[in-house]
Amino acid sequence: MNLAKTPAEIISDIANSLTRTQATGLNALIFLSLREETSVAYQHKEWGFLDIPGFIVAWCDYLGEDDLLELATEITSTTLSDELVTNLRGENTTAALEVENAQTIAIQAIEQESRLHC
Repeated sequence: MNLAKTPAEIISDIANSLTRTQATGLNALIFLSLREETSVAYQHKEWGFLDIPGFIVAWCDYLGEDDLLELATEITSTTLSDELVTNLRGENTTAALEVENAQTIAIQAIEQESRLHC
């Protein structure tokens, strides 16, 4: 297996194999490795994100710092754009549910206020 991959190749591979949660976890490991000046594999072991495949972690460790930052940016961009598409479809995501809950609470508060002034 060739471990030397570009960020674009890794993005292509993880887009088809990682869930949004796993991609977010991988991003966290990348940023922690950059912050702590360690390998992504070290952070993977340290934090126990066992749902992220080791071969993807190994690909990350073959990247230089700039390429790791590019990869993390792409993961974020991909994750956020997927969330946006889901929201535009009207599916119940966390953000959509928060808006719905806030609207319900606001309506209840207005109704209670109206009853108090009647």
